[in-house]
Amino acid sequence: MENEHSELIIGYLQGRLQGRSLDDFYAWVNESADNKKLFFETKALYEACAPSRDVSEIHDSWLRLLHKRKSRQRKRFTLLTRISTYAAVAIFAAAITSTVFLFFSREYDGWITSYVGGDGLEADVVVLPDGTRVSLGTRTSFSYDSRYGQSERVVQLEGEAYFEVAKDKDKPFIVNTKEQSIKALGTKFNVSAYPTDSLLTTTLLEGSILLTTQSLLHPTVLRPNEQFVYNKKTQSALLQQVDANRFVSWTTGYYYFPEQSLDAILYRLSHVYGVQFTVKSEALNRRTFTGTFYRGQSIKDIMEIIHLSIPIRYKIDDHHVTISEI
Repeated sequence: MENEHSELIIGYLQGRLQGRSLDDFYAWVNESADNKKLFFETKALYEACAPSRDVSEIHDSWLRLLHKRKSRQRKRFTLLTRISTYAAVAIFAAAITSTVFLFFSREYDGWITSYVGGDGLEADVVVLPDGTRVSLGTRTSFSYDSRYGQSERVVQLEGEAYFEVAKDKDKPFIVNTKEQSIKALGTKFNVSAYPTDSLLTTTLLEGSILLTTQSLLHPTVLRPNEQFVYNKKTQSALLQQVDANRFVSWTTGYYYFPEQSLDAILYRLSHVYGVQFTVKSEALNRRTFTGTFYRGQSIKDIMEIIHLSIPIRYKIDDHHVTISEI
């Protein structure tokens, strides 16, 4: 059965599948997230190597690689995964959007702010003078001034960031966005507050935080695995239980979408890839989708993933994607 699936993948990549074989391929890919992951890992590696190798040699190589992968699939980073990641970096570098950093690398009181660069897939990290680690999302502005750490620890955020706050009971850690203020002592939480977004989302992993919103009368205390979603347009809020770990997977290059509308997914992807989406169907915008995307995949790969679950027609033109019903 493993060999049969290998033949399906290779046939699809080489454009040889037709009729029943093509239907079998689509059915197999849709069976599980693991099948989709295997296909796109293989596709990235195939495209990286194909131009310089003979077709028969590639065919034999995939059979060997896919056979080996099954015996190693319990390991988080298999050889195939590593190679496909490197290939994805090479192929899709143009689709990776840089993060904008607005922070001060200055020394005071013997402390130094350090910047830990990501690899374009995993997040870039800033380590603050007190040891607090901040993972920064794409197109994010993050700053603090010279008073940081004197009586309190205040930072400014526009965009998305994941905070691992160093404990200091005498100096609260405060994240200010345009509409909200989030206060913590020692905790881990994620904030998504892009200026153009209608929703501001705060998700707590560990500890507790006190969240104050300008238009709401009372502050909200968040506990682990709780998420606070504020709608700027309606000035309303929702507090819900979630698996918080899934909402910080972006720091390692994975974006999880739990039963979300296509409209919400594309809005998120527009930040990640710097791409504008136009959907020519309100019905399509409301269709829901559950899945995990990897930053190393191109926007075309992601459109193919969505196409496998939702019948769509799409056209990619530079940094603009037009989507319509089939």
